[in-house]
Amino acid sequence: MSYHCPKCGRVIYNRRLKACGYCGAELPPELLFSPAEIEVLDKNAAEHTAEQQKIRARLEAEELEHRNAAGRQGVFMMGYFGG
Repeated sequence: MSYHCPKCGRVIYNRRLKACGYCGAELPPELLFSPAEIEVLDKNAAEHTAEQQKIRARLEAEELEHRNAAGRQGVFMMGYFGG
């Protein structure tokens, strides 16, 4: 199927909108996402966001652990060399 505006011929860049983002013409329903498709897209986006948040939290925890370990090592080295 061709996802182009029937009035201006440009590619439909957001199939959630009922009007063409370029010329403002109303788009026929067959060119739009159905409510069921929108629900699936939203669910997938929410899962992706949750996964990104888990990864970000894990990386931040690892970075904090690394910084703490480096700080302890620096204190040890200063004491060892009489600093």
